[in-house]
Amino acid sequence: MAKRLISTVLTVVMAAVLLTGCVKVVKIGHEGDLTGQKEFNPGDSVEAIWDSEVIPECEKKAVDVSDILAKYDGKLTEMGEEFDGLKTKAASYYNYAVRLEGAKITKVDKDSFYGTVTLEVPGYTGKTVVTCQIGKYKNSSIRDDMSFINFSDFTNQTEWGQVNTSMLEKVEEAVVKPVYDDLAEGATVNLVGCFTADSNDAIVITPVVLEVK
Repeated sequence: MAKRLISTVLTVVMAAVLLTGCVKVVKIGHEGDLTGQKEFNPGDSVEAIWDSEVIPECEKKAVDVSDILAKYDGKLTEMGEEFDGLKTKAASYYNYAVRLEGAKITKVDKDSFYGTVTLEVPGYTGKTVVTCQIGKYKNSSIRDDMSFINFSDFTNQTEWGQVNTSMLEKVEEAVVKPVYDDLAEGATVNLVGCFTADSNDAIVITPVVLEVK
C-alpha cells in the first residue's frame, strides 16, 4: 500500500515538472517572438517594396496607352491577359501597367472627392476618356497588377485590403502631392501607373510615377 502511494505521488510530481517545463511566460506584445508570427504592418510592408519592386515592375511592364487604344478602343474589357494583364482570383476585371508621355491636361477636377485630371493622348482622336487620379482613390489596380503580391500570402481579407489602402496612401504622399500644385489645364504630364479595365470607354490611371512638364 505504501509503495503504491509513493509511486503515485512520484508519478504526479514528475508529470507536474514535465508540464511546468513546457510553459514559457511571454510578455504581452511579444507573442510573435515565441510563435514566429509578427504583427502585420501594411505601411511598413508597402514602404519596403515601393521603390525596389512596385515601381520597377510597373515601368518594366508598362505599355503605351496609345497602343492599347489602337487595338482595343471601345472594347477595353476584352483585352484579357494581353499586355501582361493580371487578375487576382477575387477580381472581376484585368489590371494593366501603362505609360503615357507628353499628354496634355485638358480638364482638372480638384474639387470632387475622387479628383482627376483628364488627359489628351497624343495622336488619339477617339471617344475613350483617359484620366489620372489625383484625389482619393477607389480601386486596387496597383496591388492587383503586381505579380509578386498574392492574396494567399496574407492572413486574411483585412490584411489584403490594408495593403491596398497603404499603397494608395503612398501614391497620394509620394507621387501626387509633390506635383499637385502644378497640375493645371494646359500642362503636360508623363506618367506610369495602373488601371483596371472595368469600362470599355474609360481608362482611369492610378499613378506610381507622375511628372509635370
